[in-house]
Amino acid sequence: MTSQTASLTNPYNPNKTYFECRPFGMAEFDTAPYRYITNVELPCTPDALFDVFEDPASWPYWAVGIKKVEWTSPKPFRAGTTRTVTFADGTEVYERFIEWERGRGLAFVLDGHSSEIWHSFGERYRVRDLGSGRCHFEWTVCYEPRGAFAKAHPWVKPAMALAFKIYLFRLKRWCTKQARS
Repeated sequence: MTSQTASLTNPYNPNKTYFECRPFGMAEFDTAPYRYITNVELPCTPDALFDVFEDPASWPYWAVGIKKVEWTSPKPFRAGTTRTVTFADGTEVYERFIEWERGRGLAFVLDGHSSEIWHSFGERYRVRDLGSGRCHFEWTVCYEPRGAFAKAHPWVKPAMALAFKIYLFRLKRWCTKQARS
């Protein structure tokens, strides 16, 4: 476990504290100490699902706790793209995409965040076209907790898998609503 402290200046938002995350690569999605993989079949095409992922206004509707998503890189999105996600409690996370293949998959890692939560964090999305306007979505979340979250993690860990299933239930409901409109 790495011992990191808040830096004096947040390079993304000088009004918030900043906790840098250690580097995280694609291999960690298969080896991280805390790793969750959740799957769902969605009633949309892979391209329509990426439209949802790219739409900053959609996230607060299906991703519990997210208040705002701000893309900090212009389209077209690709490896190297960045965004800031703000949660309801005011925590900001500063994401960098390390993979982006529209309609097939993406992965991002945290460069840092404004609350002492993780030493490292990443998400990988894999999408497979099932035909007939449907797709399979596999979501991998990996992290190493830090601070108070690390201390509470033995008790929180069982709820994490359930929380990720709730996210995907809400995503499926959002995609169904989008397909009808």
